Amino acid sequence: MSWQTFKEPKMKLKYSESHPLKSYELNEQLLTKDEFIQKFENFEWENLLKLQLCANEIQVHRSPSINLDDNDGKGISVSIVGELDEYEFYVCFKRPITRKKTKWLGLVQYDFYDKDFCSVIPEQTKKDAFDAFLFFYERNFDELEKRW
Repeated sequence: MSWQTFKEPKMKLKYSESHPLKSYELNEQLLTKDEFIQKFENFEWENLLKLQLCANEIQVHRSPSINLDDNDGKGISVSIVGELDEYEFYVCFKRPITRKKTKWLGLVQYDFYDKDFCSVIPEQTKKDAFDAFLFFYERNFDELEKRW
């Protein structure tokens, strides 16, 4: 068998959903890219936002969101927030990074390894959210770093 006939197995990522009135994540499972695209397209973003906005504040546990995680400690999550006539999406990209930190009033600088670093970028569109997930599936972390 030549290397050209070898097919790389389809990558599966851990998928979960967060609903406003549930204190736990739903549908935690492994999905292929095609299965995820179908889940994303069928996720009831606006209906869940409406449910959240109509509920008593004490009943709300989280914003409607979709989450993906891999086995390397990276994850991406998208939430819808705002009002029904004016909402936006937040893209959260979690990954381990090493970054510079300072102490002693900035006199000492050192590398700090943060295994759960998360950037949270508001004011995104539904298309931005979808693009972020596709970059994550394609393991295009450089593009994710640039945009999110």
